[in-house]
Amino acid sequence: MNWPIRRVFRDGKTQTLEAMVSDIAVGLAVLAAAKTQVRLEQDARQRAWQTEQDSREQTARLAYIGERRAKALDAILVDMESVDRLRRLIGALRGKQAEPTEPRVATFLAWADATLAARMARLSPTALEAQFEDSRLFGGDDDRDYGRHRWS
Repeated sequence: MNWPIRRVFRDGKTQTLEAMVSDIAVGLAVLAAAKTQVRLEQDARQRAWQTEQDSREQTARLAYIGERRAKALDAILVDMESVDRLRRLIGALRGKQAEPTEPRVATFLAWADATLAARMARLSPTALEAQFEDSRLFGGDDDRDYGRHRWS
């Protein structure tokens, strides 16, 4: 069956812009509400992620500070052990005599006494405070070099 080609489409639904205004307004309101909801959800996810990131960062920062403090403590304990060993060596070499009779041993003991005094001075509270200040330890700026060399 051959149908003739339509030349006029007057039998279609007549749509005028004035008749569609309410539908367009409702559609725009729904679209705006959906976009607002999506943005609020994204913001909430971003805040949750940032909170988790901050928590991980704080944990890593505290671990870094603890590691730096432990290294400083180990260095101080090594120095104290060295001072104690030097003190025992000097005491053993002097024994009951005030001054040894061997000239090289006497020179060594004089040098050892000066070294012992210098090491003891480095372990004084004032010297430790200066050392901690220089290396920024045991204060509010313990995390001095934290994160400087990371790729992030």
